[in-house]
Amino acid sequence: MMRRDTSSLSEIQPVYDYVVVGGGTSGLVVASRLTEDPAVSVLVLEAGSDRVDDPRIAAPGLSASTYFDPEFDWSLISEPQEGLNGRRLAQSRGRTLGGSSAINMGMAIYPSRSDIDSWEQLGNSGWNWKSLSAYMRKSQTFIPPSDEVRDQLSLGYVDPDVQGTNGPIHISFGDGPFPAFTAAWPRTFEALNHRLTGDPMSGLAKGAFCNPATIHGTSRARSHAGVAYYTPEIAQRSNLRVITEAFVEKVLLDKTACVDDGQAIATGIQFRGNDGIQRTVAAKAEVILAAGTIKTPHLLELSGIGDAKLLQAHGIDIIIDNPNVGENLQEHGLVPFTWEAADGQITGEALRDPEVAKAAMEAWQSSGAGPLGSHPLGSAFMTLPELENGELSGLIEKHLKEEGSARQTAQYRILRRFLEDHDEPTCQYTLAPFQMTPDKGSDPRGTFSMSEPGNYISIVAVLNRPFSRGSVHLASSDPTVLPTFDPRMLSHPLDLEIQARHVMWLETLAATEPMASLLKPNGRRLHYPTRVTSLETARELTRDRLLCHYHVSGTAAMMPREIGGVVDDRLRVYGCRNLRVVDASVIPLIPRGNIQTTVYAVAEKAADIIKEDRLASL
Repeated sequence: MMRRDTSSLSEIQPVYDYVVVGGGTSGLVVASRLTEDPAVSVLVLEAGSDRVDDPRIAAPGLSASTYFDPEFDWSLISEPQEGLNGRRLAQSRGRTLGGSSAINMGMAIYPSRSDIDSWEQLGNSGWNWKSLSAYMRKSQTFIPPSDEVRDQLSLGYVDPDVQGTNGPIHISFGDGPFPAFTAAWPRTFEALNHRLTGDPMSGLAKGAFCNPATIHGTSRARSHAGVAYYTPEIAQRSNLRVITEAFVEKVLLDKTACVDDGQAIATGIQFRGNDGIQRTVAAKAEVILAAGTIKTPHLLELSGIGDAKLLQAHGIDIIIDNPNVGENLQEHGLVPFTWEAADGQITGEALRDPEVAKAAMEAWQSSGAGPLGSHPLGSAFMTLPELENGELSGLIEKHLKEEGSARQTAQYRILRRFLEDHDEPTCQYTLAPFQMTPDKGSDPRGTFSMSEPGNYISIVAVLNRPFSRGSVHLASSDPTVLPTFDPRMLSHPLDLEIQARHVMWLETLAATEPMASLLKPNGRRLHYPTRVTSLETARELTRDRLLCHYHVSGTAAMMPREIGGVVDDRLRVYGCRNLRVVDASVIPLIPRGNIQTTVYAVAEKAADIIKEDRLASL
């Protein structure tokens, strides 16, 4: 069955029941689920193009080739980061059908139960592990590994009872072959007495594991929102229209139409298609924002919802004064260390050889075989490395102040509890069998360029639950000007102290068997000339090497408005009767690990909420 031409602007209806802004990870989920009812009409507008057949998207192993390519990526650069010695950071955000799910590295990683339960503790009724884990399963079809892959990657942890069995997104391990480093990953942690405690999908596990990825079980193509929630069959629905290359300029709001409660009404949206002509489309029921953590608050502000002083400074009519819009930005920062591999070990650098790259592409295109259709990354959730008696308490007492905004007080109380709980991992370690070079500048094309001669592996340390908070705000009333992105990484001193201690432990991992024998004796270290043994050196390297993990969240937070909220627990924007947000910007506290799985679940739950509210209104 042929897919519909999404770039066409013909036969756009003047009115749809729902207009969804963003055809990415969350927007296509909601549109697909709502149009299961043939009586409901939905229009989806995506700024990027439909490139789902491009091998750079379809082949899981080529994801890094899309970063900072304007065909796929919004390509944001941060403000100078004081905590990083003035460095600027790159933030890749998907600008294509499928959104960030179409360009990320595909890791299927799960939050902890406590992560999600904390959302309910912040005032969001029904947003807890029991509810959201059911939606994680609903979004996925888990493909069990073969016996050979199970043995090679130590996959005894996999519990089929906690996995999804019939959802749109395929989760699998691929067939390999896997580098020796991947197989050595969990065994190295076991040698350090950190055996995995259970399937991470259960929400209770810590330790190391070879994680699955969003890879189709038979084709070995990337499984993402653009192909899983917008299949050729779904695209044929007469009540669903998806338009790509459609740049939304603002939500149309009317505050005069509803005089009884003073709430604004979202009447529709204003956008420009690929012909450059400005158009408006009306929404009979709701406008749904699924533009992501960066673009959703940007659109709210362009539409007149945000801090009145900021909007006034840019000449934008104030519809709803809410200074929480664009605040509360959270991001996982990763710090990579890189070692030269032992002679004879195969790493990602092999693909620099044109003949090897050609053979790999031919193998994947013909049967899904080879490195482009597999996932060689490994992950681990760990508590703080061994601290001296009382050291953690001393850090908390020194750096964690109780006073602050209502939002800070509410969130820090929860984060402190996580930090003091020895069963709650504070760090995610990730194995990547290729070099990462943050010193090549703020452009990820340098970081992932594999420009250093030789073969390498990298291990990165990621802070699970940062205390630092940043922001994203409009820089101009011109909607084509990207917003100001300021994650304020390491602005909270506890983040530096905790992450630096985990960074030091990277050296322990590299020096432990069986990992140690896979590294070249006296080989190059791209992060530092000698083994890092000083905490002060670890702090310096954390500031100098930290990168965004592309997990931004929280800028339209789901919380009571008085503690920093932008949407309520039905995902409705405060002050507007029929404007909802369904993407990662609603996440009030960033969970551990890669957030893609969580975002799919949020969108699945959002679709059910919208359906419930629609039925209640009939």
